[in-house]
Amino acid sequence: MIDISVILPTYNEAENIKLIIPKISEVMHRNNLSYEIVVVDDNSPDGTAETASGFALHHPIKVHLRINERGLATAVMKGFELSEGKIVVLMDADLSHPVERIPAMIQPIMEGVCEATVGSRYTEWGGSDHWPWVRRMISQGAGLLARGVTNLTDPTSGFMAIRKSLLEGVKLDPVGWKIVLEVIVKVNPSLKEIPFSFTDRIKGESKLSLKAQLDYLRHLWKLYDFKYRNWFKFLSFSLVGFSGMIIDTAILVAFVELFATDPRVAAVFAFMAAVTWNFKMSQNWTFQDAGYSKQVLLRYISFVLICLVGLSIRISVMHLLIRHTMMGQGRGYILASIIGIFMATLFNFLGSRYVTFPRKRVQS
Repeated sequence: MIDISVILPTYNEAENIKLIIPKISEVMHRNNLSYEIVVVDDNSPDGTAETASGFALHHPIKVHLRINERGLATAVMKGFELSEGKIVVLMDADLSHPVERIPAMIQPIMEGVCEATVGSRYTEWGGSDHWPWVRRMISQGAGLLARGVTNLTDPTSGFMAIRKSLLEGVKLDPVGWKIVLEVIVKVNPSLKEIPFSFTDRIKGESKLSLKAQLDYLRHLWKLYDFKYRNWFKFLSFSLVGFSGMIIDTAILVAFVELFATDPRVAAVFAFMAAVTWNFKMSQNWTFQDAGYSKQVLLRYISFVLICLVGLSIRISVMHLLIRHTMMGQGRGYILASIIGIFMATLFNFLGSRYVTFPRKRVQS
C-alpha cells in the first residue's frame, strides 16, 4: 500500500515540473515514505505532460492528460480518483508551496492527531514573500468572506493533506479553483493548520485573474447554500417573495389607475401575476436542485393553493392580533400585518419545499 499520493494539477508548468518532481522524491526518500506523484495536465501546449512522463523511469509517476477538460479543481478531483495512497497531498506545481513542508503536513495525520491538514500563511511562522499590500488585502478579504463556512485562517490555501478514505462517497462540486475549501466544508474532517511560507512562482505565469475571483464568489455562494441549506433557501425564497410583492403592487395600481378596475378585482389579477412570477423564480432559482417528480402544471396548481392557504394564515394572524392584543390600537395593524406576512411566508416556504418542489428520490 502506498503511503502518500502527491497530486499536481498542471497547465503550462513544464519548467517547474522539472524542478518539483526530483524535490518531492528526495523528501519522500529521506523520510522513508512510499509514494506516488499524480500529474493531471490540461493538455498544456508547452509539453508539461510529456516532460512529466519523462521522469517515469526513475520516479513513481502517473500522468493523466485531459484533452477536453479545463480547470484546477476538476483536475484535482481526477487526481483524487487516480491516487492510491492512504494520504493524498495537494499542492501547486509552481513551487509556491514548499516541498520541504510535506512531512509536516502528513505527520499529524499519520499519527492520528487529525484527519486533514491545511497549509496556512496566516498562522505563526507562516507568511507570503514579497506580496504587495493589494494582494494581501484581496487574500485576507477572501478569507473573511469564508468565515461563515470554515474557521480556517487561510481558507484560500491550495496546500492540503487528507486521508483518502474520507473522500469516498463525497460529492464535490467546486466552482473555479478553491478545491481545498470545497473539501474542508463538504468532508468536515478533524483539522490542523500547518504554517508555511508562500513563494511566488519563478517560472511561468500566474493563473490569478478577475474571472478566478468571480468564480471564488460563486463558489462561496454554493458552499453557504450547502452548509446552511434550509436557512439559505428560506432567504432566497423570501427575496423572491419580496420581488413578487413589488409586481403585485405594480399591477394592482396599474389596473386601478389606468383601467379604472375595481380594486378587489384588480387584486385577483395582481395576485395571479405575482404567484406566477414567484413560481417561476422558485423553480429556477430557490429550488433548482430539487429534481422535480411532478409535471409543471401540477406544481403550479399546488403552489397557487399553498399561497392561498398562506394568504388565509396571514389574514387570520392579523385578525387575532388586532382583535386580542394592543395591535388593534393606532397603527398597530402594521406590525400585525408584518407578523402575518412572516407566518405566511414560513408556511409557503415549507409547503413549496416539501409539496411543490420536493427533492426527487433517487432509485437505488
